[in-house]
Amino acid sequence: MGIKEGLAKKWKTPYFQQRLKSITFNEVGLRGVKNTHIEFNYPITAIAGTNGIGKTTILQLIACLYHNSDKSYKPYRFSNSREAKPYYTFTDFFIHFKGEEKSEGSEISYEFYNSKKKRQKTHTLKKASRWSSYDRRPERTTDFYGVSRVLPANEFNMFKNTFASMQSPLTTESLSSKSTEMVRNILNKPLESVDVNSSEKIINFKLNSINLNNGLSYSNFNMGAGEEVIISLISRLSELPDYSIALIEELELGLHPKAQKILMEKLFEIVYAKKLQLIFTTHSPFLFDAMPKEGRILLRKPKDALEVIYEPSSSLAFSELTGESVKELTVYVEDKVAKAILETLLNSNIRKRISIVEVGSKENVVRMVGAHYRNNLLGKVVAIADGDLTDKELTNWYNKYVLKEGERFDEVFPINAPKMFSKFPGDNAPEKFILKKLKSSEEYVRSIDNSDEFCSFIANEIALDDHHNLFRVIATEIGVGEELAKVRVVDGLVRFFGGDFEGILEFVEEGL
Repeated sequence: MGIKEGLAKKWKTPYFQQRLKSITFNEVGLRGVKNTHIEFNYPITAIAGTNGIGKTTILQLIACLYHNSDKSYKPYRFSNSREAKPYYTFTDFFIHFKGEEKSEGSEISYEFYNSKKKRQKTHTLKKASRWSSYDRRPERTTDFYGVSRVLPANEFNMFKNTFASMQSPLTTESLSSKSTEMVRNILNKPLESVDVNSSEKIINFKLNSINLNNGLSYSNFNMGAGEEVIISLISRLSELPDYSIALIEELELGLHPKAQKILMEKLFEIVYAKKLQLIFTTHSPFLFDAMPKEGRILLRKPKDALEVIYEPSSSLAFSELTGESVKELTVYVEDKVAKAILETLLNSNIRKRISIVEVGSKENVVRMVGAHYRNNLLGKVVAIADGDLTDKELTNWYNKYVLKEGERFDEVFPINAPKMFSKFPGDNAPEKFILKKLKSSEEYVRSIDNSDEFCSFIANEIALDDHHNLFRVIATEIGVGEELAKVRVVDGLVRFFGGDFEGILEFVEEGL
């Protein structure tokens, strides 16, 4: 069992003693987020949606749901206040300028599990610009990382005045070997160690220094933005107490796609080890695609109401963000007949989400699946071959076209092949399967042409030198064009023998 599956299995067990289950906004709402209920079904949740739809509002509101009595702990703030509370308040995030709506009467309901593993429900009401009864909130360490975390050190005067002067006494600690290894893997640099320097003069901000294997060192002042973000994020999350909740705005900021993918791998490890709950917003298809479906949420606003879509595919989410139609699944078939059958079988909701591509032969079907599987950027893919694809052919071609370098055939084939490949019913081409069904059902024949002559022709006279000529022969016999004949034949096949294709329908739906 992999770490992602392990997290899913443990999410609803006492292993995660603290977990936020859901949050609900009433009809007043906050910043336009109203009449909305959101459930969290996995320890890590990625929330995608267009700008201004309410992702940041949701994160900031969650930060206000918990209390922390440990005064020695200071959650992340872009602030140097020594009087900063060990928890977040409503005014940390929700500030109203003159004339702005104050959302009076906004009510937030949330369900959670506490350390006693007892399900509770709490309602918190905001009145007259105040968020009431902070000390009555459930106890849980909370950290919110906004976009200010990517501000370069040399653009922050307080930071420069404290660390660049070399006059302030510093306390230096090194990242743990495990955290250093994580940073090393993400940045792909020969790190020896990472030092974290802090000063009593400045709260919440630390100077990181990278020490390379060749003896060179450099600090935040000379780091790239991505290096600074990665070190700060890994060190901060690694220091959180077990069962904390971390909220990260636009996790991908400052990171290139490869670093994003490796970062996600490390976040899974941290969350699993420390039993954290992590919720982040993103516009990155790379981060979204790295998440299991249980941890994906897409926010849409087709009209005035906010719509919450659970377990969306990455393609669906980012077609929403780009405004371009992106198919969620590519289905390879051998020819136009197979494509016509599949298009007729599927309902419109599924047809709109997939792309059906004919590639000419059963070997090409396997070859094209391999091209997708070897390149993650091409998206999800399945194939439906004609019924004459043999197990031996699939085995040989999988080895040749699909198997990735480093994979063992006997380990991956039994798992991957049933998800990737299916066959149309019968043991030969679809046209031969159709002819067999025509000869077995007069009702099917009469749905194509209700004449005794045509029934007799199908029962006694039709002969095919080449099965590819089936529709041409039928078209000639009933006096219509070949395309119209194909439409009638395929429609009748699905109407009278749709049950034979139930496995195909389930296969495509599972592929989505």
